[in-house]
Amino acid sequence: MKKNGFTLIELIVVIIILGILAVTAAPKFMSLQPEAETATLQAIKASLEGASALVYGKSLIKGNHTLAKKFTPPTVSVNIGDGAGLNNDGELFIGYGYPIGLWAEFDRIVDIDPQYSTVAYGTNFSTFVVYFDKKGIPTGLTDDCIVYYIAPSTSGEKPTIVVNPCV
Repeated sequence: MKKNGFTLIELIVVIIILGILAVTAAPKFMSLQPEAETATLQAIKASLEGASALVYGKSLIKGNHTLAKKFTPPTVSVNIGDGAGLNNDGELFIGYGYPIGLWAEFDRIVDIDPQYSTVAYGTNFSTFVVYFDKKGIPTGLTDDCIVYYIAPSTSGEKPTIVVNPCV
C-alpha cells in the first residue's frame, strides 16, 4: 500500500519544533524596536552635526564665527541661499559660527520624517529637542528616546548634540 501524506505523529512533531523556534526567536525580534528607534535618532544626530559643520564653514568664510547670536541689525547670520528666513533673504541666524538652538532655523537645513516633532527648551533660542510623536512631548533633557541640540555659549565651543537611547 502506497502512503500519501503525513501521519499524525509527524505533524505533531513539526508543530512542536515550530513552537520551540517561535518561543526562542520571538523575544529577539520583539526587542529590536528600541534599538531601531535609537539608531534613527543617531541618524538625526548625524544630520544635525553635518549641517552644523557646513554652517560653521560658511561662518568661517564670512568671518563672523566668533560673534554671539544677535537678531537685530546687523544680525549674526550666514546666507544659505534658500530665500527663507526672517526677511526672506536666505540668512540663517548663528551664534559663534553655529546655528542657534531654534528648530525653525534648523528645519531649513535638515529634513526629518513627519513622525518626529520638536520642542524648544530655555528662553534664549539655545536648545531644542527632537522626539517621536508617539512617545509624547519630553519633560526634560534626561528623557528617553530623544536627541537634543544645545547651541554653543562661547567662541570656540561646538554645539552639544546628544542622543538619549530608547528603552
